[in-house]
Amino acid sequence: MPSLSRDIVGRLAAPGPRLPWIQEWLLESVWTGKRYDELGPVQYLERGEHEVNDIEEVLAAAAPRVYHELLDAPTLDRDVRRFLDVWAPCAVVVFDGMSVREIPLALRLALRSGLEAKETGVALAAVPSETAQFLAQRLGAGRVSPSQLPTRRDLKERGIATYYYDNPNQQHRLDVSARALLLWSSFPDQTYKDSGARFAQHFEQMHTVLETAWLNTVQQIPADRQILVTSDHGYVYFGSGMSFSRSNAALRPLTAWLGGERSRTLGGADAPPQHPDLAILGHAGVAMIRGRVQTHPSGQSANKLYKHGGLSLMEMLCPWIVLQRRTA
Repeated sequence: MPSLSRDIVGRLAAPGPRLPWIQEWLLESVWTGKRYDELGPVQYLERGEHEVNDIEEVLAAAAPRVYHELLDAPTLDRDVRRFLDVWAPCAVVVFDGMSVREIPLALRLALRSGLEAKETGVALAAVPSETAQFLAQRLGAGRVSPSQLPTRRDLKERGIATYYYDNPNQQHRLDVSARALLLWSSFPDQTYKDSGARFAQHFEQMHTVLETAWLNTVQQIPADRQILVTSDHGYVYFGSGMSFSRSNAALRPLTAWLGGERSRTLGGADAPPQHPDLAILGHAGVAMIRGRVQTHPSGQSANKLYKHGGLSLMEMLCPWIVLQRRTA
């Protein structure tokens, strides 16, 4: 059993929704700027992941309905599509794959950019926690890739000028006359495919590059606009001792059926295994690994420690930061 305080165990065992308290705990106790400064990036990552794993071990064993809370539709005030349609003139910057771990860094960059945070919290990823599903479910863009967003007629008809950044150094000239701006950065998700994603140090390197990505996106937005900084999904980091304790025999059916991924579309003759760590969501047509379960596929993906697509706190909870220009 994980080493958790009596207060934490009591909160997890209490009736009613637990997600609001979990959000508070993550943002005010685990992923904080003070802790980042004191520990440094790598220890910040590792200590936080150990703590979240401990919490999720309890959730999976004794309070699994929390995972149902992660499947609820987004509330109206945490919906990207509504933000674009209602809060004009506005801008939305999506950092593909950025997690709540990066909120302290985003707030620090905002301060340096002359911006203040009006709202800081979390939003929910789509089901499963992948980019394609976010585009379809949260933006209503259909089955497209992010690079195709600038050509979408429906976005243009809604007065949304859209820009895709395929690397952190890319720049675009923004249409200042547009009612709303949507800037989609492929960073940091693109880095999870790099060979460096096998090591904890990737986390520190990623944060160094975030400043460049921020400069070319957020800092280019006109001063009169309210800005939402968010992401389409988070990620889990599977360092040593940062996943549920499972035997190879217990994991074998999941690894085989999922093919090394953390989710799979339902359908076909190959039915999903009845497994306690697999959430079968018939209404969504998908099955997802529930919690911090690390399968052991063969090949290149076996060595990657940064993964997404499943049903866990760090994959499903996304940063939601609303910024505005500071006034003198």
